Parts: sequence; C-alpha cells; structure tokens
Amino acid sequence: MLKDEHTWLREIEQEAEEYGMWAAGETVIAAVSGGPDSMALLHLLHGLSGRQGFRLVCAHVNHGLRPEESATEAEAVRAVAASLAIPFELGEPDVGSYKKQAKLGTQAAARELRYRFLREVARRYQAVAVALAHHADDQAETVLLHMLRGSGTSGLSGMRRVRLWEGVRFVRPLLRLNKENLISFCESHRIAYVIDSSNAHTDYARNRLRLETLPHLESYNGRLSQALNRLADTLGPEDDYLQELTVQAYERSCTEVSGVVELDVTGFSAQPFALQRRLIKLILNYLSEPGAETDFAKVDRVCRHLLSPSDSTWTLDLGYGRTCTREYARAFFRLGRSRSGVLEAKEIDRESGIRKLDFGSVELTFRESGEIPAASALMRLNREEVVFDADRLQYPLTVRSRLPGDRIELPRGAGTKKVKDLLIDEKVAPSERSLIPVVCDAQGRVIWLAGLKRSNHAWIDGQSEKILYIRIDRALC
Repeated sequence: MLKDEHTWLREIEQEAEEYGMWAAGETVIAAVSGGPDSMALLHLLHGLSGRQGFRLVCAHVNHGLRPEESATEAEAVRAVAASLAIPFELGEPDVGSYKKQAKLGTQAAARELRYRFLREVARRYQAVAVALAHHADDQAETVLLHMLRGSGTSGLSGMRRVRLWEGVRFVRPLLRLNKENLISFCESHRIAYVIDSSNAHTDYARNRLRLETLPHLESYNGRLSQALNRLADTLGPEDDYLQELTVQAYERSCTEVSGVVELDVTGFSAQPFALQRRLIKLILNYLSEPGAETDFAKVDRVCRHLLSPSDSTWTLDLGYGRTCTREYARAFFRLGRSRSGVLEAKEIDRESGIRKLDFGSVELTFRESGEIPAASALMRLNREEVVFDADRLQYPLTVRSRLPGDRIELPRGAGTKKVKDLLIDEKVAPSERSLIPVVCDAQGRVIWLAGLKRSNHAWIDGQSEKILYIRIDRALC
C-alpha cells in the first residue's frame, strides 16, 4: 500500500530530528541529479520546509560526461526548482582537466568536484546542511562493495546519515527508504525524473554489483538489502565509538609540528591492538592528498615495523609522497622524506677569554684560562663539558658536522671508533646525527664529539699551565 504524503513527510521529519540534520530557520541545500531519488528528495524537503520553517536551495552538477543528456538533465532540474520557487545553483566543473591534474579515474574526479561545488554552495548560502539522496539500496551496495574489497568495520558501517566535511554537514535523510519506495512516490505524485543512461553500463564496479551481483545473492537471501543495512546500522555506532578512542589515543601519543606528525612509539605499543591500526590510518589520512589510498597493507606494514623489537631506525615509503621514519622511541609521519640539517663549519683560533659559537639549536662556549682545576673538579664534569690542555692542542680548531669516515681516538688507550658507530650506540636519531658538533684540531683529528665523548688528546696533568674548557648548551624547546 502506498504511503500518503503526510506519512512520507513525518518519516523524513523524524529521521532529521533523530540525527540533528537541520532545524527551523536554517538553510538546507538539496543535491539534485534529476533521477527519481533526488527528485523525490527535493519534493519531500520542499514540503518539509513549509512545516519546519527552513530555507531550501536546489544544487545540480553537470559533469559534462554525457554532453546532450547532461544538458537536458540540468534544464529539467532547473525547471522543477523554478516551479517550486526554490533558488537554483548549477555547477559545471571541468572533470577531464581535473582528472589529469589529480591523476584520478573519471568517477573519482567527478565525485571530488561535485562535493567541492556543494561545499561552495553551502558556504555561499550559509547553509547548515547539504542533503543527499542516497537510499537503502545505495547503502546495501556500498556495504557489499566495501566487503568485497576487504574493508574493516569503518567500511562495513557504510554511509553515515550525518557527516561533517570541511565545515559542511552532509546529511542523508532517505537511508531508511529503498529505490522502489522513491520511484513509487514520484509516480504517485506525478513527479517527472530523468534516467541516467550510464547507470546501465557495467563498466563501473558499482553498476555491476547492482545489476548482476546483488540480484544473484538475493537468491540466497531475499532480504539481503535489509540485512546489509542492518549490518551498517549495527557497526556504525561501534565504529564511531572506536574512532573517539582513536582520537584520544592520537592526542596522548602524537604531536604535530609544521605538517609532521611525531608518534611516541612506546605509547603506541601500549595501546590496545584494536586501536593501533586505526591510529596509523588516522595519521596517514591526515597527511593524504586527494586520491591517496590508505589500504590495509600499508597500515599493517607500519604497525609491524613499529612493534618490532629489532628494528629501531628505518624509513618506509607509503606512497603518494608519504613516509614514516622511526628513530628509536619516536616515529615521524610526513609528506616527503626528511632532510637532515648540516652545521656550518666554523674555525676558532687560540685566544684568552670566553668565546661562543651559535649553531641554532646548540651553542658552544670556549674559555681558555690559566686556572688549572683540581682533580675533584675534573671528576665532577658532566658530558656537556670537557677540559683540554690548551698547550697540547693544535690550532685552529674546527667545529663541523660529522663526515664519512670520521673516527675518534678513545680515552686511556681503548683504540679508535667510528663516529657513526658511536652515535648509533648513543641512540642519536639519524636526523639529528649531523647536528652533533664535532670539534677537530688543525690536523683534522676529532677531539670531542660534543656532549657525548672526548678523545684521548691533550689530557691535563701536573705539567699543564693553560686549559681550554668547552661546554655545549642545547636550546630549550
């Protein structure tokens, strides 16, 4: 039995109230393609706008993919909007050019441009919501398509009734209705609509699913569409709850500076396994450009490397310009690879008094003095300071970044060691190794790896008359 219009309006009104889609006095944009779903939506919203007191605007996008049909559809929608005295907005994006520029498929490029136009219209009218005509059959197709692609619970929860996207609320008030309901509504109320001929083409995966796969599966379950919608309704709230926990985990474990997300690996490892993959996906989605894919394989690869006790420094290429670099207890997610800084080499001649060299994040203080410290004072020196016999050093000294092949002669006859190996032993992050000042004498011998290790050169003894004291101070962040 067909529902009367009052019943239709009451059901949509209840759906809108339950999910907070709009309120009296606000503006709603109806996205209308011209098909039976969107034409039913436009007429239902028009009826509701009088009952609820909100303003309605009709928006149509002509993608230009079927030139003659597309132009006819645009004019049909314009005419209906005019007959209902509803403002009409037309978008005519250049899908072909954007497709090449963004390196997307035709459907993906058209979708991005369509939603971009709808957001622009919403902002222009200061609308609280953009209403989309997706219905229960669309939801069933979406859930099944995600299932076939191996999606997790986020994909199986389907399309949400309300979604905030770049400050604009997209709402779907028809998800409880199927296409047959909507066609019946149009026919019983003599509402004209157009049929998109491309919907019959099986070149697109969604069309094949709708025309071939779903009818076959319905031979096993005649109420498959309802079952898939029930699955989406069940998983949706659960997925929302897990997403809230993921955002909280992000706030606990991550910091973001200049587009680079730093993750505390120890904090990540302590998260429940159910949140770890979600957290990585959240970070990668944050970095993603339009069209970038964040599939299970990429997320799982990052998780496995982060949880590995044996891999403490590495860089992964995650596609679309995204990289993840681990440096011991920290991991950095960014677009593009990090570029290690290099210190500008500076010379220092022998002079009495205090001199300072500034390297941005660190400062070196040099002081030559005739006051020979007592043995007890020398014992109290920490790693940030060092003392040499000034008369046994060969000047000028040079302060620079490490170079390939650098070695340091270890104290007390312990041999020599590569500076690179010493930095690894000290767990200095790869991106910071070139920022550790290396102090060399006139022969190029490393006498101090600042803040880490002094060499075996120029020890103070009972014959010493002058000392060179050097201290490193790191900038406070």
